[in-house]
Amino acid sequence: MSRNRTVITPQGNSVSKALRELFQNPDLLWTFTYRDIRVRYAQTYLGLAWSLIQPLFGLAAVFVLFFKIAGVQTGEIPYLSFALSGLIFWNYFSYVVTQSSASLVNVQTMIKKIYFPRLALPIGKSFVGLIDFGVALLLLFIVNLVLGQPLAGLLFFPLILLLTALTAVGIGMIISSVSLRYRDLQQIIPFALQLLFFITPVAYPQALLSSVIPDEWSWLVYFNPITGFLELFRGLLYGGEISPLVWISVVSAVIIFVAGVLFFIRTDKKMADHI
Repeated sequence: MSRNRTVITPQGNSVSKALRELFQNPDLLWTFTYRDIRVRYAQTYLGLAWSLIQPLFGLAAVFVLFFKIAGVQTGEIPYLSFALSGLIFWNYFSYVVTQSSASLVNVQTMIKKIYFPRLALPIGKSFVGLIDFGVALLLLFIVNLVLGQPLAGLLFFPLILLLTALTAVGIGMIISSVSLRYRDLQQIIPFALQLLFFITPVAYPQALLSSVIPDEWSWLVYFNPITGFLELFRGLLYGGEISPLVWISVVSAVIIFVAGVLFFIRTDKKMADHI
């Protein structure tokens, strides 16, 4: 008795063909996502509670460091609300970059044995990170409600989330491809993210970052996409001023994602040989 088999083969080296190949096989993407979620919370006592504990501890840390010790001021916006609005996107970005960067190294045996749209590995991490993001977003909603801050602006989060996901996945795809040959790169990621955190206005206002940079070079900070995204989100949420230079961050995010896909699919041909 014969069985019908589905054979998945590469469809080319363009971004559109690679993405079409992936989304023509959505079950594969959801399978990897579901597997990662199960592995993440397997044999844990607190389970999903970690999604709440992590942003709370992060918020407490930046509150003490930046507000109590450094004396950072956020004007009429309560610091807790201001910092949490940055942390929810930063934590998502950091998680997706870290996990997608190791997505190929963690499944070396599978890559050697069978072909499948490998874009599903790093892109799937962006879906897993939505659990923590959703919990943190709910926490921001509660904090803003208690502190009497605007809530309607939270409706704009899907736009900022999509741009953040594109940036994080793009970076992750580049690093994961290079990591197949240079494993030391995995050790650099935590330090790089720590450095990036302090030069990104997550826990302090954008004006504070701009004040230490000459006016003629202030546009350079927007090449860090997260800088522009946070300014955009906070401007929409709290009604603050949004710089027209935010478009630089949006364009940077798209370029990073496209470059990541191109780099990834070019490495795909010899991926098994590098492992």
